[in-house]
Amino acid sequence: MYSLYSGIYDRPCGTDLPTFNALSLSYWERSLFQRLQTRFLIDGLPKATPTQYGWDRDAFYYQLFRCGYVTVFNSKTYGLVPQPATPYGFGLQYQPVGMTIASRFFNFTRPLIIGRECEVIKLTPDFRGIWDIINKYANELMMIDIAIRQASKNARFTYAVAVENDRDKKTIDAIMEKLANGEDAIAYNAKLGKKVGQDSDNGAPPWHQFDRDLKQNFLLPELLEARRTVLTDFYREIGVEQMPEKKERMITSEVSANKAETYTRTEVWYRCLKESLERVNALYGTDFSVVINDPEGGEPNASEPIS
Repeated sequence: MYSLYSGIYDRPCGTDLPTFNALSLSYWERSLFQRLQTRFLIDGLPKATPTQYGWDRDAFYYQLFRCGYVTVFNSKTYGLVPQPATPYGFGLQYQPVGMTIASRFFNFTRPLIIGRECEVIKLTPDFRGIWDIINKYANELMMIDIAIRQASKNARFTYAVAVENDRDKKTIDAIMEKLANGEDAIAYNAKLGKKVGQDSDNGAPPWHQFDRDLKQNFLLPELLEARRTVLTDFYREIGVEQMPEKKERMITSEVSANKAETYTRTEVWYRCLKESLERVNALYGTDFSVVINDPEGGEPNASEPIS
């Protein structure tokens, strides 16, 4: 691992995962979450004052996307605060009527009633987050990473070497490792190159090359394209329009279908955020607003700021 400053800043980073699979999955979960959280711009988070605890935007976005909702209530010590909570009870339409809050900072003896003692900022209509999207695509990308890694290994030379004892095996392993790391030439004991077999004079060389027809089986370009396709599907899932794969001009119906594919789910998330932020503003006099952040300055669909 690349390291500077005597490793002082490396210790708490948590990037040394035990396997390539775990490292790849962790990478893609972080990468996709950071891409996803730019989809909405939420303004009006309370700033720190003598009577108000400042909201941390990173923690707020993580809770919103991971859990799907954030419970908000007014506290004597911290002012208006967001907290993780559990839905409680059933109303006439079987929606939760309260939120149970139990944390190291708050441990209420009963649930807080929604609309009177607390409000809920919702990203999804079913009180679930959208981490399933991140997890789905992160796992797909991890599997492609594994295949890319294997394809890259298969593109290198493939030799097997016959040895007579463990000492020679260690020497050959060291030689192969140096060759794999890019050394141009290596000197070795001539005894390692002697022919093997019952009649060593007429026997076979100790090394054997396995011909895997690498040119025919080289799948790296296809795997890289598959990764691009998965990322394109992810962007469409979160409502970001993508250029079509076909090179010829698209007909009007295809353009409409492409836009519809990237519109519907984002609009559900936006509607939930807009309506719930309006309720928070009405109950606590806050000034939350939300817009859909479209790339390249595109005008969002019905995502004007709320007050």
